[in-house]
Amino acid sequence: MARLEDDLVVDEEKFASAAADMERLKTRTNELKDKLEKMYDDLANAMDTPSGKELQIEAKKVLLKPVENMSLVVGHISETLNMIIGSGYYKDVFVGFEELSNLF
Repeated sequence: MARLEDDLVVDEEKFASAAADMERLKTRTNELKDKLEKMYDDLANAMDTPSGKELQIEAKKVLLKPVENMSLVVGHISETLNMIIGSGYYKDVFVGFEELSNLF
């Protein structure tokens, strides 16, 4: 039977670095969303016609919603990483792994 001989190690420094990177990415994503929103508002205002207003409505639905969704996902990843740093969150996983390893 196969046996794993190497220890699994959680590098909390890398978790902290990843969490900080995700937080910065969320900030940049929100800044991008704000710039896109202003760009489309300016475009719609420049085209002061019913079609210009329709463009603004469609742009928000089609182009800005994915950016908003990305910000939510990145924020959730960052929060999750921050939650597990220093909390022993994975302790049960490692205990279970050790118990399974001892069976073989």
